[in-house]
Amino acid sequence: MAFTIITSITAAGASRTSSDDSGKEAIDICTSAWSCAHDELAEDEDSTEYECEKAGNQAYLKAAPSLSGYKNICDFIACINYASMTDVVTHNEAAHFLANARIALSTIYHRPKPARKRKPSRPKNSRAKRKNN
Repeated sequence: MAFTIITSITAAGASRTSSDDSGKEAIDICTSAWSCAHDELAEDEDSTEYECEKAGNQAYLKAAPSLSGYKNICDFIACINYASMTDVVTHNEAAHFLANARIALSTIYHRPKPARKRKPSRPKNSRAKRKNN
């Protein structure tokens, strides 16, 4: 399996923002890892194409971002989707990886809110003492 140059297509007249390319850098890192591992093993004359692809696939997954933090999770999803489309992983494997990403993403949204700091309250008897004086 050979990777080709990744191109991005936008609709005519659509404005591009930096968030449009959020997963592109992560995908580039993963595909570079795939290429390096594949090419390194391909130099060995005794290795088969299957072994080269398997080494590349393993390197691709190792290079995928960890499931910690919102941006990393989004980048992980982009890498796994690309891997699924290019047969680095099977669709069944991709479904499992994406289910893990969904769980990680839900933990960000369901994180408990920090406790509010209360103002120090006056003792209950302080009001009564003022009225009596």
